Amino acid sequence: MNFFFRSILTFVVLVWSLSVTAQAMEKPLTLGVLSWTGAYRGVQQWTATGEYLSEQLQRPVEILPLEFKDVLPAIEKEALDFFIVEPSLFTTSKVEFGAEAVLTIKSHQETEFFGAVIFTSSATREIGSLHDLHQRRIGALRRWSFAGWQMAEKEFQDAGIDIYNYVAVIRFFDNPYAVIKAVQQRQIDAGTVPTGFLEEMVEQGAVRMEEFRILAAKEHPHFPLVTSTPLYPGWALGRTAAADPHVAEQMAEALKALPAGHQVLETSRVSA
Repeated sequence: MNFFFRSILTFVVLVWSLSVTAQAMEKPLTLGVLSWTGAYRGVQQWTATGEYLSEQLQRPVEILPLEFKDVLPAIEKEALDFFIVEPSLFTTSKVEFGAEAVLTIKSHQETEFFGAVIFTSSATREIGSLHDLHQRRIGALRRWSFAGWQMAEKEFQDAGIDIYNYVAVIRFFDNPYAVIKAVQQRQIDAGTVPTGFLEEMVEQGAVRMEEFRILAAKEHPHFPLVTSTPLYPGWALGRTAAADPHVAEQMAEALKALPAGHQVLETSRVSA
């Protein structure tokens, strides 16, 4: 092979290599986010985060809101690069699919922990404890939700109550706001939601805290929210087994660099 052809071949290989590298750099990163409130609100909540990370990483970051049932299959198939989920889902993803933690996510109330609250309407005077829910109607946020049902389920078990045979109806809702409104309007006798949602609806003026009675109430030092359960570690930003650890570090640093009150944190209602 003469010098001319060697030069042409070298040039072609170089152009191809640069093209492949550019395509790899331009390939969007996918950030899956568990949404308790549906895909539409999930997009509203996390779009600013995706835009901020895209700018900081100099690479597109696409937000993908996920329902509970979609999270683990997406992680297993490596359809995501990164994900933000509650601790039970993260633990499963780590044990079964080799996912790794990147960052612990705090709620907008600046706490790294969360729990669940069980409550009834304050107008329902005959309900003052979990045992008063015999043959009553209760509502929760999906059966496979850790804070939306499983935490409360454990509280009933600890109280010696076989909840599935104890109450008349267990109704599962699509989002926590619907559970709260159903209790307020006495469509159900009691409900359970993750901590923070009652306070959020009070802040919005949609309900008043005086409208509700907290059942099995617990107090935790320095925890500002009403709760009926022990506290558990908060949500995690994780990476799938195939995601680049270096990119994960860059993402974590970008999120930790956000100052308190930044629009991204206000919109997502979390902090890093």
